[in-house]
Amino acid sequence: MANLEPRLKNAPYFRCEKGNDSVPLCQKCETCILAWKIFSTKEWFRRISSIWQRRFLVSILEQLNSLYLLNYFQNILQITQGKDFIYNRSRINLRMEGKAKSSLNQMLDKAVEEKMREILYWFGNSTHQTKANYTLLLLQMCDSKLLLTAADVIRVLFLREWNNISDLSQDYAHVSFFPEKDYNPKSKTSHIYWAARLKPTSFPLSKTSGSKQCLREAPHTVGQWKSTLQCISEMNRMFSGKTSTSRSEEDPCNLLMDLDDVRDLSCGFSKYRDFIRYLPLHLSKYILRMLDRNTLNKCAFVSQHWAVMAHQVKMDLNTQTFIQNQIALLQGSYTKGIDPNYANTLSIPIPKVVDDGKRMRAKNPKWKLRTKNDYNLWTAYQNQETQQVQMEERNVFCGTYNIRILSDTWDQNRVIHYAGGELIAVSSNRKIKLLNILKIKVIPIDFRGHAGSIRTLFLCEEEHFLLSGSYDLSIRYWDLKTGVCVRIFHGHQGTVTCMDLYKNKLVSGARDCQVKEWDVDTGKCLKTYKHKDPILATRINDTYIVSSCERGIVKVWHLALAQLVKTLTGHDGAVKCLFFDQWHLLSGSADGLVMAWSMVGKYERCLMAFKHPKEVLHVALHYLRVISACADGKIRIYNFLNGNCLKVIKTNARGDPVLSFFFQGN
Repeated sequence: MANLEPRLKNAPYFRCEKGNDSVPLCQKCETCILAWKIFSTKEWFRRISSIWQRRFLVSILEQLNSLYLLNYFQNILQITQGKDFIYNRSRINLRMEGKAKSSLNQMLDKAVEEKMREILYWFGNSTHQTKANYTLLLLQMCDSKLLLTAADVIRVLFLREWNNISDLSQDYAHVSFFPEKDYNPKSKTSHIYWAARLKPTSFPLSKTSGSKQCLREAPHTVGQWKSTLQCISEMNRMFSGKTSTSRSEEDPCNLLMDLDDVRDLSCGFSKYRDFIRYLPLHLSKYILRMLDRNTLNKCAFVSQHWAVMAHQVKMDLNTQTFIQNQIALLQGSYTKGIDPNYANTLSIPIPKVVDDGKRMRAKNPKWKLRTKNDYNLWTAYQNQETQQVQMEERNVFCGTYNIRILSDTWDQNRVIHYAGGELIAVSSNRKIKLLNILKIKVIPIDFRGHAGSIRTLFLCEEEHFLLSGSYDLSIRYWDLKTGVCVRIFHGHQGTVTCMDLYKNKLVSGARDCQVKEWDVDTGKCLKTYKHKDPILATRINDTYIVSSCERGIVKVWHLALAQLVKTLTGHDGAVKCLFFDQWHLLSGSADGLVMAWSMVGKYERCLMAFKHPKEVLHVALHYLRVISACADGKIRIYNFLNGNCLKVIKTNARGDPVLSFFFQGN
C-alpha cells in the first residue's frame, strides 16, 4: 500500500477552464462537472456497504472501454499482486448470496442507487481524460480489499478486450500501449492509435551479428514487422469503429452491474484463492510436505496442479526415507579417523583422602561451561588435592556398525528393557510382551494384572523373573516361564517411574517423591528416602543409592547407614537418567547436558559436561567413554577426559528418540 499511494495521488489539481477572478467556478465546464461528481461520490461512497461499493467500482471499470486506460490502471495496481497482499487476500470473505445488507435503510438504498446510475451514465459519455481522473480519485477512496477487486477486474477486462482483436495474442510483446501524437484526450469520439516496437534482440541491423547472419534473420524480421503492423492496423480499425459509437442510446438502468456479473468479473478474487499456485515450486512442496499421508492424498483432488505437486512430494518423501535408511545402514563404516582398537592405561585424578579417613569436600553449586582449551578432567580439580588412580581407556564402539530393525512400529507409550540375553521386555500401556531377538518373534506369554499403564520394566533373564512398575502405584514380580504374578510390592503413593536391581535388593522411585528399597524375595519395603519433587531415575550398587528428581537435583544415599551423603546441583532441567561406578557418576537431563561428578566422599563439584541438542534419556560410562542416548535419535560416544565427541550413531531414519540402550563387550 505504501508504494501504491503515490501512484493514486497522480490525479492533478483541477481548475475551472472558464472561470475568472470574479466567478472562479462556471459549473458548466468539464472540470467543474468532474469536481462536483467526485464531491457527491465522497458523500455516499464510504457510507454504503462493501457489496454496494464493489458493485459501483466494478461498473465504473467496465465503462472504461479503452485498452489504453485498462493497461494504464493495470500498471498502477500491479503492486496489489505482490506478496504483501497475499495474506490480506486470503482473509477476504465474499458473501454475495444476498445475505449482506446496506448500512442505510431501504429508502436510502434506492436514492444511492439512483445516484450511482446517474454517475455511470455521465461516466460512460465522458472523455478518456475525465474517465482516468475520476477513476484515480475513486480508487483513492477504496480500501485494500476493493483495490484487490479492482486489480482482478481490470486484468479480466484487459484480457477480454485484447482477445476481441483477431490474431493479437502472438504479437503482444511487440505492441507499446501509448497513443500517437495526434491523439486528443478530450475528443468524445475516443479515437485511439497505437505504436509498435520490436524486441531489441530481433533488430535486423544489429552490429554484433555477421553479414550472413543478418541476411538469414532479415526475412524473419520483415515478416515480424508485417505481422506487427497488421496487428496495429487491426487495433486502430476496430477501436475507431467501436469507440465512435455513441453511448447515449444505452439504458441507464442497465449500467449498474448486478452481483452475478460482479462475481464473474472478480472470479480471480475470492476466499478460495489458490495461493499454492502463486508460490515458487520449492515453497509449495515444502508446505505440502508438512501434511500427513492421508491429507496429502486428498490434495490430489483439489486441482490438476495440486495433484502433480502431491505426487512429487510423495516421490520426494519416499526417496528421502530410502536415502536416510541407507545412510543409517552405511554410516557405520565412517570413524572420523578414530582408532577403534585404541587401548591404554592412564593415571586419573580423584579427590585425595585426608589423614582422618575423611575425604575433602568441595562445592560448586553452579556449573559453568569452560572454554575448549580448558575443557578436561585435570582442570576440573584445580586448587584441589588429588591422588592418582590407574584406569583403563578404550575407544569403545568407535568402529563400524550395522543396524537390525526388530520392529518399525511407532508407539509413544513404549517401555523397553534388555539385560543382554535372548529376550527383550517391551510394554505398551498395560500389555507386556517378550521378544526373542534371535528368532525375531514374540513369546506367547501374557502378563496380565496391572490396572494402569506400565511406566518401567526390569528384566532378569538369568533368574527367570520380570519386574514392572505401573500407574496403579504397584510393582509386580512376574514369572517369565508362566507369566504368573508371584508377588506385588505395595507402598508407593504415586506412579512408579523407575527401578534398578542389585542382587536381591530392588530400588524404585515414584511420583510421590519417594525412593524405596525392597527385598525382592519377600516384597518387603526396607528403607524409604525422600525428595521434594517426583523421582525420575534411581540406581543402586552394594554401597550407594543414587536418585534424581524433576527439579534437576541428584542425591547420593549410603545404603547401609540410610543417610544422605551429598546433594549434586547444576542441571537446569529434570534429570532423567543416571549411571555410576566406584569413582564417577553421570547424570543426563532434559537441559541437554550430561554432567560428570565424583563419587568419592562428599566432593560435589561438577567435573565435566557433555552437551546434546535435545534431552538425554539414557547414559553410561565404559572404559572412560561416555555413552549417551538423545531424543534426536542418536547415540553419542564422548571421551570422558576431554569431552570430545568420538562417534555419533544414528539409530533410525525418522529421528525418533532413543529411550535406552545396552552395551556388551566391545
